Amino acid sequence: MLKEAMLALRVTDMEYAPEICRLLESGQKDLEMAGVVISGACVFVITEDDQTGTITVADNTTITDKAVQTALITYAKAMFGSPSDYDKLAASYDLQRRQLANATGYTDFTGEAADAEAGAEA
Repeated sequence: MLKEAMLALRVTDMEYAPEICRLLESGQKDLEMAGVVISGACVFVITEDDQTGTITVADNTTITDKAVQTALITYAKAMFGSPSDYDKLAASYDLQRRQLANATGYTDFTGEAADAEAGAEA
């Protein structure tokens, strides 16, 4: 997913890869805090060669859902640098987050609220 995010950000220099990885991971946490259940995870292993300074990233991300991937990339686009269209990107991400949080199959409503509801019905 790093490759897709870098492409969306129009970034080719691996120097920015660690920051983009952190943004994708932060976006995942933000979606989870909104109640979105994500199958898989953003997992990046970042290494830097001490002699050459070359950064390499192993993208072990297991998120395959395209809607979740799109939301994470939109989050990264909004938070990377100082985009001139930040307001539009942030609003787009917020809409995607709300849609995922309200969509069947992206949330898990089995918890105390579901238990209380089941008890009230009995």
